[in-house]
Order: sequence, then C-alpha cells, then structure tokens
Amino acid sequence: MPSYIDTSTIVAIVASTALIYVSWSSLPNWARLYSRKDVEGSKDANDDLANPVAIINKLKEMMAIVAAEGDETTPDNLTYWQIVAALYSMIHLYTEIKAQDADYRDKLYDNDRKDDDIKLDELKELKAALEYADWAYETSFPALSANCKQAGLDLLRHDTATEPGRVGHFIALDHKNKTAIIALKGTSTLADALTDLVAVPKEHCCHFDVPHDAKPRDTNNIFCHEGIHTAALWMADDIQDTIEYVFLPLKYKVLITGHSLGAGTACLLGMELRARIPAFRKNHTDLRVLAFATPAVVSYEASKQCSPFITSVVNNCDIVPRASISNMVVMNKLVLKVNEKLDAKGHKLDTWASLHKYYKEEVAKIDDDLLISTEELDVFFDETHAAPEKDVDHLYVPGRCVVMWDKGDNDNHEIGGIVTDCGMKMLRQIELSNTMVTDHFCTGYHDNMAKLIEQLEQS
Repeated sequence: MPSYIDTSTIVAIVASTALIYVSWSSLPNWARLYSRKDVEGSKDANDDLANPVAIINKLKEMMAIVAAEGDETTPDNLTYWQIVAALYSMIHLYTEIKAQDADYRDKLYDNDRKDDDIKLDELKELKAALEYADWAYETSFPALSANCKQAGLDLLRHDTATEPGRVGHFIALDHKNKTAIIALKGTSTLADALTDLVAVPKEHCCHFDVPHDAKPRDTNNIFCHEGIHTAALWMADDIQDTIEYVFLPLKYKVLITGHSLGAGTACLLGMELRARIPAFRKNHTDLRVLAFATPAVVSYEASKQCSPFITSVVNNCDIVPRASISNMVVMNKLVLKVNEKLDAKGHKLDTWASLHKYYKEEVAKIDDDLLISTEELDVFFDETHAAPEKDVDHLYVPGRCVVMWDKGDNDNHEIGGIVTDCGMKMLRQIELSNTMVTDHFCTGYHDNMAKLIEQLEQS
C-alpha cells in the first residue's frame, strides 16, 4: 500500500512500540498479570484485549482492513512527492475558495442543519458535562474529590485504569438533581492508544431501541469499534448491579459523559446499559449520554437510532470524530482527483526541487484560478457521500450531533452552532486545517462553547 496518509504504518509503529514491553523489566501491570495466568482453560485470546497476544492479533486485523480499503482507492504509482503536492494543493484550494467566498464554509455547515438552532439551556448543560469529562483525566483522588465537592457532588469512586480495553473513570452523585454521573477518561496512556487503535468494526447484538415491555428481537445487530466496545462492555459488567440495585431504586437518573476515547466508550456504554436494563427503555431521560470529541464508533443506522438519548459534540475541524476508515477513503479519492488536475495542468511533481518550485510559484499565491471549482467539489462530495446506510461496516459518530465551528476573520471569529447527525458531509471528510489537532483538546471545546453561550446570551 502506498505510504501517504499511511494509517497502517502508524499502527505498525505503535504495535512495535508495544512489543518493547515484552522485556520483563518494563512490562506494564496488565501484561504482567497475564504472564502469570494459566492460559489453558482460559477464554480465547482473541475474545478481548486482556493480553498482548490478543492486542497484536487485533492490530494485524486492523492493518489488513486499512490496507484493503486503501488499495481500492490508491494507485501504487502515486509517488510521495505527488501526494505531498496534492495535500498542499487541497489546503491552498480551500484558502482560495475562502478568499472568493468568505461564507463558503459556513454554508457547507449550515446546509446540514437537521434541527432548530442549539438552545442556550442545552449548551449550559453540555458545558457542565464537559467539565466532568475533563475531570476524568485527573489522576489524583484528592484533587478530583475537591473538584466534585466544589460542584456539589459526592465522589463515590475513582478508577485510574491503565489496561487496554479499559478506561479510567469516576462516579459521583448530584443529590440536588438526583443524578448519578459516570465520567470516562480519554486517551492519555499507551494502553488507551491501543484501545483506540483496535478499530475493527465488530458485529454486536444490542437491543437498545426495543420498547421496555416488548420481547427483544432475535437479532438487532450493530457494528461498533471493537477496542472501545470492549471497554464499554467491561464498564457495563462492572456497574450494572450498582445502577439496578442502588441508583434506580433511589430514583436517580444516570448521566454518562466523556471526551475522545471516553466519549466513544460513553456512547457504547449507554447503548449497552439501555439494552440490558428495561427501565431505561421506558423513556429517553433516565439515561442520557453527553459526549465530546466522539470518535466514529457505530454503524450508520445505530447512530441514527440512538439519537434520542445520545448527544455528541464536535468542535470545528477536530480530527478525531473524522478519523475513520471511510473518511480515509474519501481523502484518498480527493487526493487522486487533485493529482489528476495537477497532471492536466502539466505539473510534473516527482522530486523535492519540483515540489519546492510548485510551492513557490503556485501555492504561495492567492488568485481566482481554482484547481477545482466549488461546483466540482460539491458534486464530488455528493457522489462520495451517497447512501451511507449501505456502509454497514463503516463507523460513524453516534447520536444527535451538536457541531460548533469558527466562522473566521470576516465574522470576528464568531462560533456557529447547529444540530445535525452523523450523515453530515462535514463530518464525513477530514477537514485539513492547522487547528485540526488543537480543536480536539478539552480547552478548544471549553473555549468555543463559552463563546457560543456568550453570543446566545447577548442575542
């Protein structure tokens, strides 16, 4: 497979790094525990992420899927310099489009509005949940306890899990609103990264949308991100009894939240608990999920069906919600289209010198000569994004989506906000930007949400 946007290479590097831990002196605790187990009679190593052998096998499977998907859309003769030139040209293209039509990006976001504007009260609730999701990264029990106390919460439990297939979390009680809060930590360790990377779409039977008094169907299969689903199942097994025999009898509602890996786990955990506990299927208020920077973790139909009780928030160009295999394929196709346009213009970009010259003469200037017209781009994405419901093994951001974006210089960097869903075209492509990483951080979510709240309060 060619080496541009080479996800499989990244996976291989991380996997190789993990293998260094095989030396006994540096084994993490989860691997040490496995090395002491009597393997005979235990469950098959491929059934979960409980040991290094399972992790390596899952990463190999993931690499094979990425290679297969990429090979379908990437010719072997595309050189490194052509790929870099195409990426440069894509960024330059959007810069020129913005110079011609400052509202072009705003219109792309607004066109996928599926509901009324985001409401002020909901934003304030989301802001509070984001605070809890941010606190889940805290490793100090006293510091977390102090945060909870200041917010009027009683901290019940703090788990700083460091194993693949598990996530750190805390559970706290909001007695005033009779709500149990489960906040799940995002990626901060190698073990978390391995959970993220095992992104094989796994089929799972989950009856989260069956009425509480109806008999579950024989099959209600969804596809989900295997690594994150493993973490969600672990959490569900761990807390189900507490919810059923403590929180529900006390008439406490359950709010699950998280950021990044924690957001994906929160969504799949919410779906699993709703499937397991009939009381949660009586309404859409006793169990809710408010997730931030949520990765693509479920199939299209499942994402649409869980929207009454799951809300995912995406900030601007955040790369994580867009980092899916299907979006990689879209990126590959766009790179090919750009490369064809460059060839048609006579640009032979196969060396560093030719790329440097192209950058100085073409990319460094802004003019009206667009490499691809906005009309062509619209047609390209319309064709590429057709019939998502047929992509049963591709994964999407779950639930109802609240999307925020920076409107740019011409609008004094006001923040736009819409309610949409996983089918939104701007979520189904990787948006190249110098903020695509920083937009993912909790601080980026805090800042833009605060700006949007201030705008709505002043309007």
